[in-house]
Amino acid sequence: MAFVPTLPFLLTMACDTQEGENTTNEPVETTEASDEDLDPDEDPEPVEEEAVNADPDEDNAETPGHEVDEANEEESVEHDEHYFTENIVLNHDQFFDEEYGLIPLMTITASASDLDHRLLASFTSSDRTQGNITEYVTNIEIDEDDVIHFTFSDDLSTAPISMASTESRGFMEMLHAVSDGFGAEQMNFYTGDEPGVLIDPLAEMEEVPVELEEGIGYYRPTISSEDSEYENVFIPSRVTDDPIISEDFGEVLRELQTFEGGAYYESPISDVIELHDAWIEDDGKAQLHYSITDESEWDEEQQQAFEYAVFLTALDFNATNARLVDEGNQEILDFPLLEDRDPHANQPEH
Repeated sequence: MAFVPTLPFLLTMACDTQEGENTTNEPVETTEASDEDLDPDEDPEPVEEEAVNADPDEDNAETPGHEVDEANEEESVEHDEHYFTENIVLNHDQFFDEEYGLIPLMTITASASDLDHRLLASFTSSDRTQGNITEYVTNIEIDEDDVIHFTFSDDLSTAPISMASTESRGFMEMLHAVSDGFGAEQMNFYTGDEPGVLIDPLAEMEEVPVELEEGIGYYRPTISSEDSEYENVFIPSRVTDDPIISEDFGEVLRELQTFEGGAYYESPISDVIELHDAWIEDDGKAQLHYSITDESEWDEEQQQAFEYAVFLTALDFNATNARLVDEGNQEILDFPLLEDRDPHANQPEH
């Protein structure tokens, strides 16, 4: 049986500094959400609804521009579905290696909070500046035009803040990476009601396009990341010497699996996984059909890394949610990504 991820991702500090009571490290029942903070030293258990029998035609229906090549017998098999109602917090981290320098990391954790609180939690939990720059942020929200608005305390107009020049690179990488993960195309900054914010030694920031180096997908680090507070972390391919360039979700996963290893990173997808088919539907749903060819060579750690790598890669395509269909064990894992699910709601009927 496929392992159900211990986080809903890697995705850990899922609480924001102002409203930590809205995040949880414990599974959230469908009737009420937990008020406890996430423990940054362990991956929270995902919120799993009671398993239901999914409509076998739903996951095998032909998508425009995509042909389903699975065998007819797979289409007729009923699957147990694990439907999660917790939502994601993105955590950007970094560690310094004497040989390779500063290495950015990404992970996912879970929260029962609404989108605005999860945005704030994502940025505050990812802030590694000594002065905790994001503590001066009073509000973060994303609009329908995919613009994230950062409002800093009005106190900064009379008492500007600063950070070490060596911190600025990591801070800006974090802002762009987390914003991109939530599907944002631009960041707008304000000090109180006035546009713009000045954080020394950076130039004044007002309207900043979200820009990242080219590359899709995530590798697992092969060198120690003990300085990271997260147990499971991934390295974006875009910051390595082996970026994956593709607009096809399935192709990216296949390239990740066949990757033979780099200087300090490796494939997150074991050879015992058989990737049947993968695509992004028009409504943003990421679909992956796979099977495990040798259960004796498969363990919980590999399953977790596989699922997290798929989730993060799907986010690179701005996927609303991910459905991982384990054809061998006849299970479906349905996990929210950009989709904002109500942790109190009942699971959908099929």
